[in-house]
Amino acid sequence: MSEFEIPETMMALQLTGVGAEKIELREVEVPRPEDDQVLCRVECAAACASDSKIIDQGPDHSLMHGWDPAKWPVTLGHEGCVTAVEVGSNWAERIKVGQRFAVQPAVPSGPSRHHERYDDAEAIRKIAVGYTLPGLFAEYVLIDPEVIETSCLIEIPDADMPHFAAALSEPISCVVAAQQHSFHITKESPEAPREVRLGMLPGGTTLLLGAGPMGLWHLEIAMSYGPDTIIVSEPNNARRARAEEFFARRAEDEGIDLVLTTPEELDRVIDQATDGVGVDDCIVALGIRPVQEKSFDYLGPGGVTNLFGGVKADDRMISVDARRIHYDSISVVGSSGSDPSDIAEAIDLIATDRLQPGKYVSAVGGLDAAGDLLQAVREQRMEGKGIIYPHSRRALAEIDGWSPEEERELLGTK
Repeated sequence: MSEFEIPETMMALQLTGVGAEKIELREVEVPRPEDDQVLCRVECAAACASDSKIIDQGPDHSLMHGWDPAKWPVTLGHEGCVTAVEVGSNWAERIKVGQRFAVQPAVPSGPSRHHERYDDAEAIRKIAVGYTLPGLFAEYVLIDPEVIETSCLIEIPDADMPHFAAALSEPISCVVAAQQHSFHITKESPEAPREVRLGMLPGGTTLLLGAGPMGLWHLEIAMSYGPDTIIVSEPNNARRARAEEFFARRAEDEGIDLVLTTPEELDRVIDQATDGVGVDDCIVALGIRPVQEKSFDYLGPGGVTNLFGGVKADDRMISVDARRIHYDSISVVGSSGSDPSDIAEAIDLIATDRLQPGKYVSAVGGLDAAGDLLQAVREQRMEGKGIIYPHSRRALAEIDGWSPEEERELLGTK
């Protein structure tokens, strides 16, 4: 049974074909859970640049596996915070009505349902919320068993954490995961065994290429590893100014030399900061092939390039100097998305006030504004994250930061 009043219908932002013109806000039935499912109320959802890929590719997207949204519309949205409102009997001992969760959208499992809608359901090893699994730009979402069985429904233990912060734990987790894919092989002494240290090199020099919304998260999390110097290369004046506003004081307090520069000045800045040796870590927060290729030139011996931004499929080949790999032991790593442990770590970073996600929020709106938000993201008109409150009806409003108090006021829960 549920203590929540569940309506018969709800509004949901759905993709009904291929292309932005096929995004529709529709009234649909509120699904009721079977024994192995859980119905959740969506408290808020965030937009992501990855949403554009499913919109533009439809059944050809790798996570759609041939599912045609023109035949079977899909509800968009994969970053969000949800509350369980009706629990199927199979999960009654594990999930309670009223519990809040963050969602790990990438589910390492084949589908439990609708096998006939996929090209080859038996061969599928990963599905995703907001793709063929119901998404979060809706008032309610049905959570299928594979999400729960793979620990992709992550409880939010802090009752005071605002919905928007919990929702942003997913994109933050992608940065956490990416930086933990970087590694350095160290030795305490010449005769000691080699050890592997994950993340940015403490006491080293970290270079960040790109200071967009995700780049700023990379900057904040990289600071937690304690490098001596962080160099940020960004051609956009406003983005460099934002990075300085957000982090100059913290860098000074923590003894980190934060250097903001442009691509034109980058070689000179690196030479000066490293005495011509090169950087220890380079995070490429841009999906631009020439930038990824150039990143190897900035590395010193033992340096690591981390390719975070994804390039287009037809521009995916880059050249690397094999002699530098051999003689200087440089490495390249990359990652896409995260797993539940990364979301749990992101939630802990937020709960312990080591990361303040509110300063990254640049727009809020109700579910009727979700289409406008996706379009703004597609056109790269936003420097931060946009938050949608599905049970609110309001136009998209540009803001400069967001707080728990403002969220409570919007939702009328002060």
